Amino acid sequence: MQDHIHERIGFREIDEHGNAVPAVSPHVPEQPDPARKRSSINPFIIALWVLDAALIIFGLWALSEAAAAMAGPTQFNTSPQLSFMLMSYTPYVLLGGVLLTAALLFWHAVQWQKKRP
Repeated sequence: MQDHIHERIGFREIDEHGNAVPAVSPHVPEQPDPARKRSSINPFIIALWVLDAALIIFGLWALSEAAAAMAGPTQFNTSPQLSFMLMSYTPYVLLGGVLLTAALLFWHAVQWQKKRP
């Protein structure tokens, strides 16, 4: 004779983090945990690397355009107003690109160290 009330009774334990461990039943074997597939690619970090590359490429392009405008008139020169704007914002764009690169490399170093014991 089976007693359904007592079949559901099991022990509940708490792990070291305070999370409840699934109940242990003597009649039901434990199911093995499915293999956790951990994605190693973070789309937000990829987007930040793309943004970083765009900032550095744009900063170098703006620097070369502004320097070409100061060198003298050529056929492909931009307007003086655009050259002034490029020269005004270029240092900050390049600084932002360098700081973003440093932050991303620091993040990668922290993630790499977390995987090592």
